[in-house]
Amino acid sequence: MKITEALRKLEYGVYIVTMGNGNEGNAFTASWVTQVSSEPPMLALAVHNKHQSSRLIDRHGCFVVNLIAENHIEIAKAYYGPAESGYQKLKEADLGKSPATGCPLIAGALGWLDCKVVSKVAAGNHTVFIGEVKAAELNQDGYALTTSNSKLRYLG
Repeated sequence: MKITEALRKLEYGVYIVTMGNGNEGNAFTASWVTQVSSEPPMLALAVHNKHQSSRLIDRHGCFVVNLIAENHIEIAKAYYGPAESGYQKLKEADLGKSPATGCPLIAGALGWLDCKVVSKVAAGNHTVFIGEVKAAELNQDGYALTTSNSKLRYLG
Protein backbone atom coordinates (compact mmCIF):
# COMPACT_ATOMS: atom_id res chain seq x y z
CA MET A 1 0.00 0.00 0.00
CA LYS A 2 1.28 3.46 -0.79
CA ILE A 3 2.13 5.84 2.05
CA THR A 4 -0.42 8.42 0.87
CA GLU A 5 -3.23 5.85 0.83
CA ALA A 6 -2.37 4.75 4.36
CA LEU A 7 -2.14 8.35 5.64
CA ARG A 8 -5.62 9.07 4.26
CA LYS A 9 -7.00 6.46 6.67
CA LEU A 10 -6.09 8.66 9.66
CA GLU A 11 -9.17 10.26 11.24
CA TYR A 12 -9.32 14.03 11.89
CA GLY A 13 -11.79 16.73 12.76
CA VAL A 14 -12.66 19.21 10.01
CA TYR A 15 -12.43 22.85 11.09
CA ILE A 16 -12.34 26.31 9.55
CA VAL A 17 -9.25 28.19 10.65
CA THR A 18 -9.40 31.98 10.43
CA MET A 19 -6.64 34.53 10.84
CA GLY A 20 -5.89 38.16 10.14
CA ASN A 21 -8.19 41.12 10.59
CA GLY A 22 -11.89 40.81 9.68
CA ASN A 23 -12.66 40.49 5.97
CA GLU A 24 -9.00 41.36 5.27
CA GLY A 25 -7.97 38.05 6.79
CA ASN A 26 -8.22 34.57 5.37
CA ALA A 27 -9.76 31.19 6.18
CA PHE A 28 -9.23 27.60 5.18
CA THR A 29 -10.71 24.21 5.96
CA ALA A 30 -8.20 22.34 8.12
CA SER A 31 -7.92 18.86 9.54
CA TRP A 32 -4.39 18.93 10.98
CA VAL A 33 -5.37 20.38 14.37
CA THR A 34 -4.80 18.73 17.75
CA GLN A 35 -4.69 19.61 21.42
CA VAL A 36 -1.13 19.43 22.75
CA SER A 37 -1.51 20.75 26.32
CA SER A 38 -4.26 21.09 28.91
CA GLU A 39 -2.46 23.49 31.27
CA PRO A 40 -2.29 25.93 29.69
CA PRO A 41 -4.68 24.79 26.96
CA MET A 42 -2.80 24.67 23.64
CA LEU A 43 -3.47 23.52 20.09
CA ALA A 44 -1.11 22.58 17.27
CA LEU A 45 -2.05 23.56 13.72
CA ALA A 46 -0.16 22.50 10.57
CA VAL A 47 -0.33 24.96 7.65
CA HIS A 48 1.23 24.52 4.19
CA ASN A 49 4.06 27.02 3.70
CA LYS A 50 2.97 28.09 0.21
CA HIS A 51 -0.43 29.32 1.44
CA GLN A 52 -0.95 32.93 2.41
CA SER A 53 -2.57 31.69 5.64
CA SER A 54 0.82 30.62 6.96
CA ARG A 55 2.18 34.13 6.39
CA LEU A 56 -0.91 35.77 7.92
CA ILE A 57 -0.72 33.63 11.08
CA ASP A 58 2.98 34.42 11.35
CA ARG A 59 2.37 38.17 10.88
CA HIS A 60 -0.65 38.51 13.20
CA GLY A 61 0.45 35.92 15.79
CA CYS A 62 -2.99 34.38 16.17
CA PHE A 63 -5.61 32.08 14.67
CA VAL A 64 -9.10 30.81 15.49
CA VAL A 65 -10.24 27.22 15.10
CA ASN A 66 -13.94 27.39 14.20
CA LEU A 67 -15.78 24.16 15.09
CA ILE A 68 -18.28 23.09 12.44
CA ALA A 69 -21.34 20.94 13.16
CA GLU A 70 -21.55 17.66 11.28
CA ASN A 71 -24.75 18.80 9.51
CA HIS A 72 -23.11 22.04 8.25
CA ILE A 73 -20.73 20.59 5.68
CA GLU A 74 -21.64 23.43 3.26
CA ILE A 75 -19.86 25.88 5.61
CA ALA A 76 -16.68 23.79 5.53
CA LYS A 77 -16.86 23.38 1.74
CA ALA A 78 -17.03 27.16 1.29
CA TYR A 79 -13.46 27.41 2.66
CA TYR A 80 -12.10 24.15 1.22
CA GLY A 81 -9.18 24.12 -1.20
CA PRO A 82 -5.90 25.99 -1.58
CA ALA A 83 -5.56 29.65 -0.65
CA GLU A 84 -2.52 30.95 -2.47
CA SER A 85 -1.57 34.60 -2.21
CA GLY A 86 -4.33 36.99 -3.23
CA TYR A 87 -7.23 34.57 -2.72
CA GLN A 88 -9.59 36.20 -0.22
CA LYS A 89 -12.08 33.70 1.14
CA LEU A 90 -13.42 36.13 3.77
CA LYS A 91 -14.11 39.02 1.42
CA GLU A 92 -17.92 38.58 1.52
CA ALA A 93 -18.21 36.46 4.70
CA ASP A 94 -20.49 37.16 7.66
CA LEU A 95 -17.97 37.44 10.50
CA GLY A 96 -17.64 38.13 14.18
CA LYS A 97 -14.48 39.16 16.03
CA SER A 98 -12.74 36.97 18.59
CA PRO A 99 -12.44 38.60 22.02
CA ALA A 100 -8.83 37.79 22.86
CA THR A 101 -6.96 38.17 19.57
CA GLY A 102 -9.39 39.98 17.27
CA CYS A 103 -9.25 37.25 14.61
CA PRO A 104 -12.37 36.66 12.48
CA LEU A 105 -15.08 34.25 13.67
CA ILE A 106 -17.25 32.31 11.21
CA ALA A 107 -21.00 32.90 11.60
CA GLY A 108 -22.92 29.67 12.18
CA ALA A 109 -19.99 27.78 13.75
CA LEU A 110 -20.68 25.21 16.47
CA GLY A 111 -18.07 27.06 18.52
CA TRP A 112 -14.53 28.41 18.36
CA LEU A 113 -11.11 28.41 20.04
CA ASP A 114 -9.21 31.74 19.93
CA CYS A 115 -5.44 31.10 19.95
CA LYS A 116 -2.33 33.23 20.40
CA VAL A 117 0.75 31.76 18.71
CA VAL A 118 3.41 30.90 21.29
CA SER A 119 5.72 28.77 19.12
CA LYS A 120 6.22 27.47 15.61
CA VAL A 121 8.24 24.68 14.09
CA ALA A 122 9.16 23.84 10.50
CA ALA A 123 7.83 20.42 9.47
CA GLY A 124 8.62 19.54 5.86
CA ASN A 125 6.45 21.67 3.55
CA HIS A 126 4.30 22.83 6.52
CA THR A 127 4.74 24.99 9.59
CA VAL A 128 3.29 23.75 12.86
CA PHE A 129 1.95 26.67 14.88
CA ILE A 130 1.41 26.13 18.60
CA GLY A 131 -1.36 28.37 19.91
CA GLU A 132 -2.39 28.97 23.50
CA VAL A 133 -6.19 29.03 23.74
CA LYS A 134 -7.04 32.46 25.16
CA ALA A 135 -10.83 32.28 24.77
CA ALA A 136 -13.41 29.73 23.60
CA GLU A 137 -17.15 29.51 23.09
CA LEU A 138 -19.69 26.84 22.24
CA ASN A 139 -22.61 28.42 20.39
CA GLN A 140 -24.68 25.24 20.24
CA ASP A 141 -24.53 21.59 21.18
CA GLY A 142 -23.88 18.91 18.60
CA TYR A 143 -21.32 16.67 16.98
CA ALA A 144 -18.40 18.15 15.09
CA LEU A 145 -17.60 17.55 11.43
CA THR A 146 -14.89 14.93 10.81
CA THR A 147 -13.08 13.48 7.84
CA SER A 148 -15.34 10.41 8.11
CA ASN A 149 -18.75 12.09 8.30
CA SER A 150 -17.86 14.75 5.69
CA LYS A 151 -15.69 12.76 3.25
CA LEU A 152 -13.42 15.85 3.10
CA ARG A 153 -9.79 14.77 3.01
CA TYR A 154 -6.54 16.69 3.06
CA LEU A 155 -5.20 16.78 -0.49
CA GLY A 156 -1.57 17.68 0.28
